Amino acid sequence: MIRRVFATLVACVMAYLALSASALAQDKLGVIILHGKQGTPTGNQGLSVIASNLQAAGHKVVQPAAPWGRGAWETINVTVEEALTQLDGYAAQLRAQGATRIVVIGHSLGACVGLAYAVERGNLAGLVMLAPGHNPAGRYRSNDKARKDIDHARALVEQGKGKETMTGSDANQGSNITMSVRAAVYYSWQNPAGLASMPHEAPRLPASTPLLMVVGEKDPMHDRAEGPIYKPAAKNPYSRYVTNGASHFETPMAAAKVTTDWVLGLPR
Repeated sequence: MIRRVFATLVACVMAYLALSASALAQDKLGVIILHGKQGTPTGNQGLSVIASNLQAAGHKVVQPAAPWGRGAWETINVTVEEALTQLDGYAAQLRAQGATRIVVIGHSLGACVGLAYAVERGNLAGLVMLAPGHNPAGRYRSNDKARKDIDHARALVEQGKGKETMTGSDANQGSNITMSVRAAVYYSWQNPAGLASMPHEAPRLPASTPLLMVVGEKDPMHDRAEGPIYKPAAKNPYSRYVTNGASHFETPMAAAKVTTDWVLGLPR
């Protein structure tokens, strides 16, 4: 009698372990890695290292050429909302390859877009923001030229002239940029209270989305990222803020291990 009970218990335990192992085997992440403003999918070695690490662990990864890439940002023809729809396509592609959960890893403007995507879609397993960049709210407050351009774009949109092409200013790590784009597109990306404004979006990040933010001490955003962006966004207990001695461009490489470990340890 005792032997039969013991055998039944052993069988139940073995069945449970088998089911758990099967569930773990089926839990495959789909990871979208977004490069920065005027960057390329393979232009930052750190992002490529992170991609290789996650692929080696059996997860699916896509590194798309974003519409804000090198040679494209100055004449970008998609709004933030349209860029998020493109990410929907990459997420669907990863799920078709067997991914059960989606993670977005972004560098600079890619981190900004990743935050907007996590807020608007609300269904990410995790968000990684490496050296987050793009600060329309800050430029609107402190730069007269930016304020005039943004106000002009908003006026055109409000007048129903969003399809008109305009010239507007922007910046990338201290370098000035001239954009020639539709007014609706310019305002979408430069609106200080829009989807591409990280302090505006951060409080809206769902508590269900863990956040890893890494900002180097040599990054201009080092003193402006944790308080206005990370703290309002980091409601999930798995969230983590990391700083190191890296520059803006060096951060993905300096954070490759912590990013890989954090993503692989995401709670289910």
